[in-house]
Amino acid sequence: MSVEFRGFEEIYKKLQDQLSEQGLSRVQNKALTAGAHEVSKEISKEFVEFKDTGASQDEIVVGKVTSRNGFKSILVGWNGPKERYRLVHLNEFGYNRSGEKIKPRGYGSIQRAISNSEGAFLHAVTQEMKKQL
Repeated sequence: MSVEFRGFEEIYKKLQDQLSEQGLSRVQNKALTAGAHEVSKEISKEFVEFKDTGASQDEIVVGKVTSRNGFKSILVGWNGPKERYRLVHLNEFGYNRSGEKIKPRGYGSIQRAISNSEGAFLHAVTQEMKKQL
């Protein structure tokens, strides 16, 4: 799947001209957080088809923006009392039992959700940055 995206560079240049380095960083953090929430919604929708108790959906969390080597990133994961991150990993990648590859109903659901939410992520990031102009 390919997404063509126009206008982001212009918005970023205008923000660079208007804001200080700290102000631009705050805008980037808000934009990345908004995009991550879109991805988490899409993951939650993907989990509906094979949910049992709904704990995997309830434990989806959006982390804080981190910066490493000049690149900002944000993590979407699982955290909660039922420790669903263990089960989510098995659902996403499958597992072997007695030499046989087991592919549960949730096999590949996270990758599907990420692919489906690419456009929504970019749109959310752009809209959040446009708010600051």
